[in-house]
Amino acid sequence: MGFNEFAAKAVRSVGIKGGKKLRRKGIVAKELPRPEPTVITGEKYVCGYASKEVMPKDIKAKKYWIAGHGMGHLIDSIHDNITVSAMWIGADDNGGYVHIAADIIGLTNFELNIVRDNLKDFMAESKCAGVFISCSHTHAGFDTVGYWGQLYKLQTGKDAEYMDLLLKSLEEVVRECYKNRKPGKLYIGTTHVPSAQLDKREPIVLHDVLTRTRFVPDDNGAETWFINFAAHPNTLGGGNRTVSADYPYWLRKSIKDEKETNVLFGPGAIGGVDPGDYSEDVWERTQTQGETLGKAALAITDDKEMPVEITVLQHKYYSPVDNGLLALMVTIGACSGQRYAYDKGDLGLALQTEMVYIKLGTQQILMLPGEPFPEVVYGGALDADKSATGKGTEINPTPIIDIVGDKDLLVYGVANDMTGYCCVPNDYTLHKTQPYIEQGHDVHDRRHYHETNSLGYLTNETLAENVAEIMKRVK
Repeated sequence: MGFNEFAAKAVRSVGIKGGKKLRRKGIVAKELPRPEPTVITGEKYVCGYASKEVMPKDIKAKKYWIAGHGMGHLIDSIHDNITVSAMWIGADDNGGYVHIAADIIGLTNFELNIVRDNLKDFMAESKCAGVFISCSHTHAGFDTVGYWGQLYKLQTGKDAEYMDLLLKSLEEVVRECYKNRKPGKLYIGTTHVPSAQLDKREPIVLHDVLTRTRFVPDDNGAETWFINFAAHPNTLGGGNRTVSADYPYWLRKSIKDEKETNVLFGPGAIGGVDPGDYSEDVWERTQTQGETLGKAALAITDDKEMPVEITVLQHKYYSPVDNGLLALMVTIGACSGQRYAYDKGDLGLALQTEMVYIKLGTQQILMLPGEPFPEVVYGGALDADKSATGKGTEINPTPIIDIVGDKDLLVYGVANDMTGYCCVPNDYTLHKTQPYIEQGHDVHDRRHYHETNSLGYLTNETLAENVAEIMKRVK
């Protein structure tokens, strides 16, 4: 037995024992509250914006780990600063919600809830229906999850002081965007940008729609745009050690260079989806990707004004954890999270996570944790003779847009929690003897990396079940 096979069996055993220990302590997944949706109406949309750079002062004197590619890579320089921004979206003084955009690889639900706890006074006073975050998933930022340190030394990639700075900055921009609110009109428009996506893993499913949510204040001041597009901000590659927001930096810059605009960015269903292959030079490719998307956003002329009605539903649920390595990282404190004993899955473990349903005027929105593959949301999975498992699409859950009943559904991924990849079951393949440690190969000898960074086989099924539950409540 090789080391990796031994390690795979060991972490699985630790996970199973952990689930049993939690059950003995009474730390089990209990029924979660199911509140009614919050509906907010008024005469006018009222929106506000705030932004803040989040950079450590001692970056050259202290070790910081870069997130997104391999473990144990130290940051050595800065191209552009990491920022967090927030947008209050409300109606009159009748309440609203906050949507944060952050230039980070991800944030656990555990840590987001720390921010929310510190904002309880604000939420009560402002009638805030929720504080939600879209993480850009830049692969050139600080490790804010914990995966990318030196795990073999049981060392997290997160720096405690930086995480404290980040969480305080998130709280600050939330409070500030509410103070900066103004009345105005809200528009939503879309365009297709096929050149800005590349899918290297079958099935080739590309949702190339860029969505622009645009607030126009009545005082003719700066507009605020929230841009959504599905492509990994990983253009700088695995050899990069320079801090950058990656292509979202150039996306924001290209728009601001044309007109005074506040710009936020949140990714869509980015599982397996890379940016466009514009150049072999990574910096040129990054700039071209961002500028291409910025020009596309600027060119939208037929966006539609949204009626003033907002629906918000925050839905908490449990997702089974079969990935013993990820469970171990929570156990040793490399990643933040609360595990629960659970009656589903291989290890008998689950994490509590969440998804959020929002309706802005006529536009339905889902904020989903982790990195769902496009076929999870839009369909298009391979049939039995081409699939990774040799099984047909009948074993896959219904695509999310069909559950919602809306082909124009707006999806934000890496939202409110970092739960890894979500793949359809008939394309889900693990290494036979070293699951979650080594990459598997399917029946067609295709490499499967993404499953090693997933919670497990049941993730798609769990996601679909909870979307269906949401839709019963909002309809």
